Amino acid sequence: MTNRDTQFLQDFEWAEIRLATLDQRLLFATVKLLPKGRAKPELMNGVDIHQLPRNGGTLYFRRTVLTAEDAVRWYRTIDETPLTPVPSCSSDSDPKLDGLQIRSSKLIDDPIWPNLGLPYGNGLFSSLETVEPAPFIGNTSSRVHRRFGDNQGFESLLNDNGALAFLARRLHVNLNSYQEYLGSVVLLVPDPVISKIDNFLIPRGDDNNDEYIFYRFVPRVGQTLEGVKIITFDERANLLSSFEVHDIPENGILKVNKGSCIGKYGYAVTHPIHGILTYHQPSGFLRALNLGIGVVGETRKVRVPIGESKKASMIDYEVNRTSRSNSRYGYKHIPPNVNVRVGSSARARERLSEAERLDQKWFGKGAREEAMAFIRHRISRAENRIIIADPYFGILQIPQFLLAITSNDVKIELLTSRLAFEHGMPASDEDKESNAPSTILKEKIQQFQFEMERIKEQGNTDFEVMVLAGKSPELHDRFLVVDDDVWFMGNSLNTLGTRASMVIKLPNPDEVLSALKDFHNKSERFCDYRKKFENVSGE
Repeated sequence: MTNRDTQFLQDFEWAEIRLATLDQRLLFATVKLLPKGRAKPELMNGVDIHQLPRNGGTLYFRRTVLTAEDAVRWYRTIDETPLTPVPSCSSDSDPKLDGLQIRSSKLIDDPIWPNLGLPYGNGLFSSLETVEPAPFIGNTSSRVHRRFGDNQGFESLLNDNGALAFLARRLHVNLNSYQEYLGSVVLLVPDPVISKIDNFLIPRGDDNNDEYIFYRFVPRVGQTLEGVKIITFDERANLLSSFEVHDIPENGILKVNKGSCIGKYGYAVTHPIHGILTYHQPSGFLRALNLGIGVVGETRKVRVPIGESKKASMIDYEVNRTSRSNSRYGYKHIPPNVNVRVGSSARARERLSEAERLDQKWFGKGAREEAMAFIRHRISRAENRIIIADPYFGILQIPQFLLAITSNDVKIELLTSRLAFEHGMPASDEDKESNAPSTILKEKIQQFQFEMERIKEQGNTDFEVMVLAGKSPELHDRFLVVDDDVWFMGNSLNTLGTRASMVIKLPNPDEVLSALKDFHNKSERFCDYRKKFENVSGE
């Protein structure tokens, strides 16, 4: 490593490496540097082991302590010399566990070494929440460098909740939710310069109409604030109204005149060697607080049956009845804030934008044609597959919707049920006595088969129909799958738009796709369902 590569190491002494392997293959590792002044972490005796079921392999976890320089050297060379780390203090090393051969794929740097990135859960210039990209850093400000490896071949691990919990307790990350880190290593570099930052509003005084933002920087022991800068950015009424760079004084005190602090204020802090140290997304200052206090005056116990059946089991739950009082604390006079009005309108637009993104559509009573056109348009965009899960999907729905498919490469799967054919079916007295299917029912099944063949003849030969088992199918809700997107439908396709109903695209379709696969495996093929009626005579 060059001097440039290791320049930031001057403020770190020790490092803690947490390494997990699946058999002898690198699974995931974190290398956390510890600022000078931190005591050397306690040693871990031995190795933690978790056996995956059905010969899925064995998980190994070990935590070791190296000097910061040795740890970064291991981090940079693990794919060239794949060995378990050897503690820098020889008395800490266990020759049976340290320096052993492991397997690692070629690793890809992100970002380019030696640059570091600062994970953030919110946008830099907005308070919109995003998913935390690096949960293993904890609650402290820490920059990261990542080396991504091959994340394939860990299916046995991802299917074992016990193994995932074993790793989460030791690595502080759920690898099922963060599968991009499988086969990878991460360097964690905490802020070695600043211990804390105080940030608050100084209200206007009797002889001063201005308001100030006060910043107080407290360095770590042995550190100075030389070269530290703060970049402040202000947002007013959804406009970026200020972007300024300030040098932090030697005493760490900075007071910035803002006139009237009715906007949102954020900042980022930089260091000449360590780069960006921390940031704070724009947020407003709390001027008044409405406090509601609820006092429990009565606890009610409720016992009810779990269902409508006379044999239904009973369940119990409790309700705490409360009386509430409200109080207001803060400034008596709050300056007029146009941000409230602008923010309210912006949130309304955001809701509409989110509804549009999720393809949310409300169909009132009498909107049948509009609803059919809506579904056909989604179906027409399919490139790979269509799955319709609807217990009432029957004969007429095939030409109503499936003829809208525009590509011969689209695979079609229907999950329907006996209700699509037998619901409300009249039967003659002779049929009731003989338990034979009615002529009408057999004709409906034959007509359904005819419509299926018509779809196949027009190009979509990969067409499978499954019939959900049982007189009352397990599946109640209706779903439309187009490629990898899933829409929830409040009504069946045979009545959508006839009565008021909602259609919306699911933000997380994976759970539904997995459940539909299970329903498919438990269902009966339509050809087998049809044969039961062909082999029984009603005469």
